[in-house]
Amino acid sequence: MKHICPTCQYELPKTNNYKQEVPHIYQKLAGSIPFNHMLAYLHFQKKGIVQHILHELKYNHKEDVGVMMGRWYGHDLLLGGFATEFDFIIPVPLHPSKQRKRGYNQSEAFANGLSEVLKTDVYIGLKRVTANETQTRKSRAERLDNVEAIFEVINASEVQEKRVLLVDDVITTGATLLACGNVLIAAGVKELSFGVLASTY
Repeated sequence: MKHICPTCQYELPKTNNYKQEVPHIYQKLAGSIPFNHMLAYLHFQKKGIVQHILHELKYNHKEDVGVMMGRWYGHDLLLGGFATEFDFIIPVPLHPSKQRKRGYNQSEAFANGLSEVLKTDVYIGLKRVTANETQTRKSRAERLDNVEAIFEVINASEVQEKRVLLVDDVITTGATLLACGNVLIAAGVKELSFGVLASTY
């Protein structure tokens, strides 16, 4: 899956929520944490094309798919007026052991594609200090418990007063983004926004 054909690209289930708020996406984190933008490129449905894309990205060594998706979404965001909206793009980190096994961080691949188009630097500003269990098949409460206190800001002075776009591959309950976002806010970021490749319903 090195490339996606033009027809399939056209038929990707885009959320277009950079133009208009999509309530079920926004509400995943609304009221839980202060944020500026909640941006999601695609709708995720089980057994759909987006699940296939994510599977290729995460488990079949298709890092280039993440970069390509980031570029495509970056062009949408550029047209939507987001060219100067962020100072840094920060990907959600993998634990070093998992990144060594996979060979790359899929969220960083997506961030790199966004960075190319938006001309905004990717900053590796977070580290995962605990190799937690997979979030798959966990409830929202279990997911929140599973990611509590597993992320740290590497250098707080680098993110203070910065407008940060925190990037992940997919948002389900929002537990991972919430955990990362909380430590960034504690470190003193000026504005926090979220960007994901896909969002579940």
